[in-house]
Amino acid sequence: MGLARKQVVVVALLAVTALGYLMFTGMQDTMMYYYTVSEVLGVGAELQDKPLRIAGKVVPGTIEVSNLNHLDRSFVIHEGDQRIPVEYHGVAPDTLVDDADAVVEGHLGSDGIFRATFVMAKCPSKYEGETDYAKYREAGVVSPGQPSP
Repeated sequence: MGLARKQVVVVALLAVTALGYLMFTGMQDTMMYYYTVSEVLGVGAELQDKPLRIAGKVVPGTIEVSNLNHLDRSFVIHEGDQRIPVEYHGVAPDTLVDDADAVVEGHLGSDGIFRATFVMAKCPSKYEGETDYAKYREAGVVSPGQPSP
């Protein structure tokens, strides 16, 4: 192997190593483990002021929106009987409603309040019973001869 070819191989290996290092360190900064409410409360002070992502359900009746700017809101997430109060400043998703599954990112303060910088919420599942096509037939929406799905 000639000297020029060895130099190309060494430069290519260095470039691949540097790219791998940058990818690994970049992913480490953005990766965040999902904690449950009980895990956070079980660990306690060790997680204070560290970036966290917590998953829980929104406690019904706890969502409060500021009348001053409509961007400040507080609510409580829970897992069973364990609860964490959350404060958030920003545009909240429309799906942030009572009983919604929510994931909050931010920091847990020494006062026990989680200060979220990002909120994701999933609308609670609602299952409807089978449609009663008889009432639609009576109303003329579904023809009498049309089979029910």
